[in-house]
Amino acid sequence: MSIRIHLVAGYIHRDICEEMVRHASAIASELDSVIEEVTWIPGSLEAPLAVKKIIESKRPDAVVVFGVQEQGQTRHGDVIAHQVTGKLLDLQLAYLMPMAVAIIGPGASLEHAAGKAAYTSQKALRAAVHMYHFM
Repeated sequence: MSIRIHLVAGYIHRDICEEMVRHASAIASELDSVIEEVTWIPGSLEAPLAVKKIIESKRPDAVVVFGVQEQGQTRHGDVIAHQVTGKLLDLQLAYLMPMAVAIIGPGASLEHAAGKAAYTSQKALRAAVHMYHFM
């Protein structure tokens, strides 16, 4: 039976996140997994609420979060990235749900994020599948 993966991706940087979804989907079958659903959210800040809802209502085997926290004029993105990552890790522990966070940044240029999309998304999917087997 395939590992049921739910992806969460931000649409603020949809072009990059669509690439991340595409690259993760390309290797799903070789990892004996299936991408059951992709939930599009505005951005990283909304990820913890979306993931909690997905875990409670859909009960996937694992969740992978894709996003970009680009360089801005202030350190606002750093605060968001650290808070979001912390909250997602809290959910992973509270629900014992294998999860990978593939939010490129903080402080990434869009060119840098686009160049890392394939590697980061596939690494995240592999990590989620690995942790599923670990559990």
